Amino acid sequence: MTTGAVGEEARSVALDAYLAQREADGYRIESRSGAQAVICRRHPLYFVLKWFAQGRAERRLVVSVDQHGEVTSAAAEPVRW
Repeated sequence: MTTGAVGEEARSVALDAYLAQREADGYRIESRSGAQAVICRRHPLYFVLKWFAQGRAERRLVVSVDQHGEVTSAAAEPVRW
């Protein structure tokens, strides 16, 4: 049973390291769990682009860590209000 706890800790450490790197690139964390996070980076002209070019206004990613500690990211759905 201790291998599961070590695995969870390793996943969390790998995710923390990846998120720290992405925060330095200008992303902010929207939500986070032990093995998954949603991050977002807004374009400097976000307030103009959100009306005219919504696809370029912000970039959202779902970041996840597998049981081996490998981090992957995929495009997230846009926020719907």
